[in-house]
Amino acid sequence: MICCCLLAPLQALAAPTPLEVVTRVQQQYDKSGAFKARFVQESRLQSAGQGEKAEGLLYFQKPCRMRWQYENPPAQKKEIIADGREVWMFIPQDAVVMVYPLNRVLRSDLVMRFFSGMGQLSRDFQISWNRPPEAGANYVIDLYPHKPQPELKRLTLTINPRTFQVEKLEFANALGEETRFAFSQMELNIHLEPGFFIFTPPPGVQVVREGRG
Repeated sequence: MICCCLLAPLQALAAPTPLEVVTRVQQQYDKSGAFKARFVQESRLQSAGQGEKAEGLLYFQKPCRMRWQYENPPAQKKEIIADGREVWMFIPQDAVVMVYPLNRVLRSDLVMRFFSGMGQLSRDFQISWNRPPEAGANYVIDLYPHKPQPELKRLTLTINPRTFQVEKLEFANALGEETRFAFSQMELNIHLEPGFFIFTPPPGVQVVREGRG
């Protein structure tokens, strides 16, 4: 009984705060020059029954370079490439590529903004436990924006307590749309050849550039 009484306050002292966990996560990705991971993406409307599911590979390199390769389902293959200046969305079955200014996409795409490290999480969000941390279990943290945003009502991170890598990322917007990403097989500090994040449209592909509005 005496030992339990002594250990209880020590365990309380050892438990990190949600802000400390999120800070460790940001540090983990900041120190990695480049990484890749498999992802599964699920999206659905709360008012609808069945949603959509896709999976593929994600590559990221600072600053703001990404390549999302959607592999499944095969009928919906696409690639999203951010070269640090523009974002190219290539849809091979339609023979078209949409091009957007990077700053415009970062304003609306939460996942890109998160991995790019541009968000000041402690400044922009109220950070709290989704559920109390338990020994050996993943950390689950909720982030609510201080200022209401139509594209983001809530962000939830599921974090591995040993690696401080994000294993799941979930967010919901004001319209009731929920999106979940599950990440696996993550490899940090990988080497990528120069030009990996540069997209060259194949012959016959229509290039549509969106304005910088």
